[in-house]
Amino acid sequence: MPAGDDAALLASIKHPVITTDTQKENIHFRLDWQTFDEVGQKAVEITFSDLAASYATPLALFVNLSIPSHMTDDMIEELYVGINAALNRHKAALVGGNISAGLDFSIDLFAVGEGIPNLFPLRSAACPGDGLYVTGPIGMARAGLDCLMQNETQFPELIQKFTTPIARFDAARILAARGVQCVMDISDGLSGDARHIAEASEISIEFDPAGFHIDPALLAYCGKHGLDPRLLMLSGGEDYELLFACKPEIFEQIQKPLPEAFCVGRCLSYAGKPIINLPEGIRSFQHGEKK
Repeated sequence: MPAGDDAALLASIKHPVITTDTQKENIHFRLDWQTFDEVGQKAVEITFSDLAASYATPLALFVNLSIPSHMTDDMIEELYVGINAALNRHKAALVGGNISAGLDFSIDLFAVGEGIPNLFPLRSAACPGDGLYVTGPIGMARAGLDCLMQNETQFPELIQKFTTPIARFDAARILAARGVQCVMDISDGLSGDARHIAEASEISIEFDPAGFHIDPALLAYCGKHGLDPRLLMLSGGEDYELLFACKPEIFEQIQKPLPEAFCVGRCLSYAGKPIINLPEGIRSFQHGEKK
């Protein structure tokens, strides 16, 4: 049933997958960097990204808002334009929520999806001998964030990667069709999220930076600012690509319909620490961290 009542009646779901997320102003987003439309779209996409990493089809979304007194009705309406744009993109419905007054602007989201039978990917399913792969370019969102922080306007495609990510349901369908059992989305950065997989799977991971595929825009940005793009790819967050582990022969099947995917490392028997060759100074992305 549509939104409008105090609760929503959903159709029967055989394999319900549920996730939640919070977006807080000046921690997860800044309104001098993003429009309300973009904030709304991104809030939905990053919540749905967890469903994509679970091979679930998004069905319904609940949104709770905390609204400070200075926000106008027009601002809230623009926010919902963005929310509805993301929902329409993925053919999901807004089914409820709440709006209350608050000191700070924040968005709490609760999403419901339909999983697939007999396959629910986990961080703990990586095995020694697996390769570690990503579904597309990484490091770009972090470079986009740096552009915003430095008032750098020469790389709009990097800024767009930060402000308006898209959940990778297309890639998730390809991974699911090949039975990949270890998947998560990249929100904390490659190094941080690979560590999550290594710790959950009780293995060690060795990165292969020499094999990283570097997007041309990221390469140009790093060339201008004297940065190593591979280090940015290791530390950068909010890419919302999918990080997955599988046997190399399975990846060969995946790469045909997903040519932008590439190898970032190898899964090994536990060798004393989760990541065995992380360069000095690399830290995973932290929301709201001051540089």
